[in-house]
Amino acid sequence: MDKILPFSGISFFLLFFSFILFLYLFKNILKKFIPFSTVLFIAVILYIYFCIPHADKILLFLVYVYAIYWIFVANKYQETIFPMMLIAIPMIIHKMDISPIFKILGISYITFRTIQAMVDSHNYGKLSFIEFTSFLLFPTTLLAGPIDRSYRFQEDLKKGYENLTFSNIGKGWDILIVGVLFKFVFAELVNKFWLSTIDENSAFFLDMINSAYSYTIYLFFDFAGYSAMAVGLSIMIGINVPMNFNHPYLAPNPQDFWRRFHITLGSWLTDYFFKPLYKYLHNFNILKGRRLLIQNLAIIATFLLMGMWNGFTWYFIFSGFLFGIYSAIHNIYVVYVKKGGYDYFTFFPDIIALNLKRFLMLNGAVLALYFFSGRVPV
Repeated sequence: MDKILPFSGISFFLLFFSFILFLYLFKNILKKFIPFSTVLFIAVILYIYFCIPHADKILLFLVYVYAIYWIFVANKYQETIFPMMLIAIPMIIHKMDISPIFKILGISYITFRTIQAMVDSHNYGKLSFIEFTSFLLFPTTLLAGPIDRSYRFQEDLKKGYENLTFSNIGKGWDILIVGVLFKFVFAELVNKFWLSTIDENSAFFLDMINSAYSYTIYLFFDFAGYSAMAVGLSIMIGINVPMNFNHPYLAPNPQDFWRRFHITLGSWLTDYFFKPLYKYLHNFNILKGRRLLIQNLAIIATFLLMGMWNGFTWYFIFSGFLFGIYSAIHNIYVVYVKKGGYDYFTFFPDIIALNLKRFLMLNGAVLALYFFSGRVPV
């Protein structure tokens, strides 16, 4: 059978719509004999095995991370650093391009989901192997997210056939159409008639500006479109995957930007890296009583991790570093104003101040994403 990657073409949509049709036609019969979680598990395994390249590597990796997860949960370990490192090693090897053994599609998202499920097992309980597999390898979110939470996904599995409603079909369809328009129409138009017409090796300043803005717009339509399609199709089969974008280029500051852009990754990094690191840094005597410095160190480290998560090339890392610097500067300014410092934006009327902040944030994001694109002529 030909390989059919998520959202790679009409074949994927036909396959997925066939599964949706099957669920809705036979749900009343199926629910008498087989749990919804089992039906989804079987569908996920069949899709991975027959439609994804190097399925054997993915399934072996699944066994590897589940073994670590099960040992951790079964023994109720409190220390998470060591098992997190064990889970992350294959992803690191993949990013460093050391060995082809871990050239696994979706390895970054699988790794982050596993870490989340493991860390939250103390508060939300464990996942069965069937639930764990469906959560990690869920086809719509396998390659580019959004990054769901295991306990929320588990709740939808428990609701099962109850979520298979015509209301969800309509809701999912509306979101899916927006995603299709974004990714397959708007992103393609921007790429064909703007981005691809620019010489990315040109060091001419206007060409670099043109390249930066065109890539920023292309990235939004492409990534937001993919995410919307993933959310829409998921809702149709009763899995309420969280939205990943919410008008990010209208954000007035870095904190708000990451509440709107790749929302699930920002939320994941905040909960499972920034907060533990912030707490850990308080243990160093040299940092005692220097809360703002600790916050900024944790912020910059978090964005560096975000950059490295995309890859260990300099432009990914530097892009993350820039976003970290933006956030640290914003954090310093907020604290300065709270302590009685003058808020220079109050010099302007509210509407002008808001749009000035948006202008600064937009152009800061354009610069950072320009480096992220790897199109900078250096």
